[in-house]
Amino acid sequence: MLTKVLGAVGAVLLIVGVVLAVRPVHAGGDACGSVFQPDKGITPMQCDARLGSRGTLVAGFGAGGVALLVTAVSLTAIRDRRTRVTS
Repeated sequence: MLTKVLGAVGAVLLIVGVVLAVRPVHAGGDACGSVFQPDKGITPMQCDARLGSRGTLVAGFGAGGVALLVTAVSLTAIRDRRTRVTS
């Protein structure tokens, strides 16, 4: 049960990270682009701060999601190994 919850929460965090990365950022009425593809050319300085903070959020959600998924897979492998050894 724990592995399913960890896997589900990890997947949700990864999806949230991707959505935040793709969603465009606006600062002071100007479009700044997204984390994956910032606007070309000169952008207002307000965009740098917004894109930077959004990038930090994306990295946090992505790292958290991957960590939870790896933990779920590890717990499943440990449980399966224990079952095999005791049988």
